[in-house]
Amino acid sequence: MTYDPWSQHERRFPGDVAAARLMALKSHFVERSAHYIGFPNSRLLSFAALADFLKFNINNIGDPFHPNDGINTCDFEREVIAFWSTALHLDPAVGWGYITNGSTEGIMYGIAQGRDRYEDSVLIFSEQSHYCLYKIAHLLRLPHRVIPSHPDGSLNLEALTTTLAELGGRPFILNLTVGTTFHGAIESPQQVLELLEQRHCHDFHLHVDAALYGPMHCWIPGSPLFDFRLPIHTLSFSGHKFLGSPIPCGLVLSHRDPIQPFAGSAEYVGSLDTTLSGSRDGFSALALWLVIQQLGPQGLAELAAESLQRAVELVRQLQEAGIAATRHPHGCIVVFPRPDQAMARRWQLATYGDSAHIVTVPGVTQEMIATFITELVEAETQPAASLVH
Repeated sequence: MTYDPWSQHERRFPGDVAAARLMALKSHFVERSAHYIGFPNSRLLSFAALADFLKFNINNIGDPFHPNDGINTCDFEREVIAFWSTALHLDPAVGWGYITNGSTEGIMYGIAQGRDRYEDSVLIFSEQSHYCLYKIAHLLRLPHRVIPSHPDGSLNLEALTTTLAELGGRPFILNLTVGTTFHGAIESPQQVLELLEQRHCHDFHLHVDAALYGPMHCWIPGSPLFDFRLPIHTLSFSGHKFLGSPIPCGLVLSHRDPIQPFAGSAEYVGSLDTTLSGSRDGFSALALWLVIQQLGPQGLAELAAESLQRAVELVRQLQEAGIAATRHPHGCIVVFPRPDQAMARRWQLATYGDSAHIVTVPGVTQEMIATFITELVEAETQPAASLVH
């Protein structure tokens, strides 16, 4: 039997008008991608090898370690989990995880696990944490404390110490960010854990949000320690940032033992559902698997090192052009004074107050950077309206 319902439907409902619209959109995306330097989304692969899989309804519903008999990529997902568990020093034999629909879900999963461990807990995060922390605190109905950050985005440890003292031994869930969203600061889990030990804190859950730097720093010698070599509880990172997945996704990792299925797992789907989202995009598992297969540890390490070196060069180039620029050690986020609105929009810069930043992930080429710097210098001596959009 030949099963091909797609062709007959395409003949029955021809898409000439849609094709023209999509071609125009593609051209627009190509142009915008050539001026996309302000956000941490790599361009690694075209993923054209996966095009045929867009025909299928790939649903990785529930736990990837307890898949159903439907059309899913859970075996590929488990390979992705095992690869990153090993890279982040979580023994695959005792580790667990799943591919999420993005970093927000991964962070929320880790914090939900902490809340279930300590029902009377308080959520603690810094003011430079991802904005989703406020949303998560609201949805999980968790009281929260926001720790001030230093002007460079780094965590104020004295303020954290004061907050811990005010809690008076009450359990807490602590979110630490490895690569804050704007400055790229690292809220060192190792340093904070040493502080917690000094204060004899034992009833806490530590989640590490390593959205950008997680799949980068594990390959960079001398990077700050942030992974499961430390007594952390959960860790998450993005799949559409450094790894360049064309669909927003992420990965959350944990030790297997504490993980409990949420109430409401349905027998009819044929899977134990330990996830937040239930039905999950199985295509993203193929995308992350393909990155691993084509690049491997060595390719990922090379790209991570190149990203950091490009940031070093960008700081130098901006400073030589008379523009103040900074970056954190081990970081690929370069912060500089905010340009006019036309430049910010043309180059899709992330802005915060009087500052803007560039993220030198793969796909941000030296040619793009040179063009940007030239335009930035010119913009200071001519009206912003002269820039072509």
